[in-house]
Amino acid sequence: MDNELGKTTYQRKNSWPMILFLFGTSLVGVVGTPIYIARHGITLIEILLMVAFASATAMGITVGYHRLFAHQSFKANPILQFLILFFGGAAFEQSALKWASQHRDHHLYVDTERDPYNIKQGFFHAHVGWLMFWHRNTNYDNVKDLQKSAMVVNQHRFYALWAIGAGVLLPVMLGFLSGRPGGAFILVVCLRMFFVHQSTFCINSVCHKFGKPTYDIESTAKDHWFVAMLTFGEGYHNFHHRFPSDYRNGVKWYHWDPSKWFIALSSRLGWTRDLKRVSHFRILDAKLAAENQRAQKSLKLMADHPQLDMVHGYLTEHYGQLRRRLLAWEGAAKEYQSVLYERISRHSEDIRKAALQRREAAKAHFKETREQWKTLQLQHLGVAFS
Repeated sequence: MDNELGKTTYQRKNSWPMILFLFGTSLVGVVGTPIYIARHGITLIEILLMVAFASATAMGITVGYHRLFAHQSFKANPILQFLILFFGGAAFEQSALKWASQHRDHHLYVDTERDPYNIKQGFFHAHVGWLMFWHRNTNYDNVKDLQKSAMVVNQHRFYALWAIGAGVLLPVMLGFLSGRPGGAFILVVCLRMFFVHQSTFCINSVCHKFGKPTYDIESTAKDHWFVAMLTFGEGYHNFHHRFPSDYRNGVKWYHWDPSKWFIALSSRLGWTRDLKRVSHFRILDAKLAAENQRAQKSLKLMADHPQLDMVHGYLTEHYGQLRRRLLAWEGAAKEYQSVLYERISRHSEDIRKAALQRREAAKAHFKETREQWKTLQLQHLGVAFS
């Protein structure tokens, strides 16, 4: 692999500590749970502890390691940062510093040999093989910004203490207080780790193999709703790779993205701030570009069609018109916002109403052209839109 100075290097080598750890916790969690329940039953407190720790540690990764530290899509106050590092460490997915460094490499070198979990090396490699059968000499030059945080550095240096304390000792202690320490270890530690790990791993494997490329058809990253359900919203992976700085992964209001909702709610409480959000128009432009790319690919399969040139001309013309209408709508929306935020004394009500009418007219023109675009593709290419 690449051994240039300043780069993370990878070497094919079995990582026996990781192999034994993943296999051991999985075996105890998956096999031990039904045996334990059969012998001792299960209590409500054990179920609640399992759900609470699974949710907290998963959110520590999705909200914290991923969106806060790796992508800096928002800022958090020190208390929330501590909780993120605490429960993120309890997930046993490495320190926040190392996780963020590897994830930034993933985005920068996606699908190349310098991508830690490169899907082109196979589904298993992207899922968990990269952890078990590769040795990584991580270079931390790409996370110098995070090294300015004393808490992040402390968690990295003393990661074992953070992880064991938060991920093993605390749940077992709570289980001891409830009179079920064995159940806490099997369910709240091992089974919880197995579920959180496998769910997280699915983002690197399933979401780079299956799903819909909604915003970038050339990317291996896909939007997969079921993985989003498992991972608190991380499954909308095509959107994330197209707009990695956005604090949202599920951009639609109905997308299952509890991580997004938590960050937004925290901003109202003053815990988070400076939430990065890509504009609706940029997102829509990317989606239209993906639709046009799919249409052009479909055309290539119609090489012998007698009306190929005519269909190509129709699609090209309508796509160009559609983008012009989108830009006109965006311009009218910006104009209206500019007028709206000016002091009342500087603009009359009539001026504001006129700006609003221009915005709504531009929006209506875009929607009309969009419907024509959909109809055109359905008629000539058999492409239907969800």
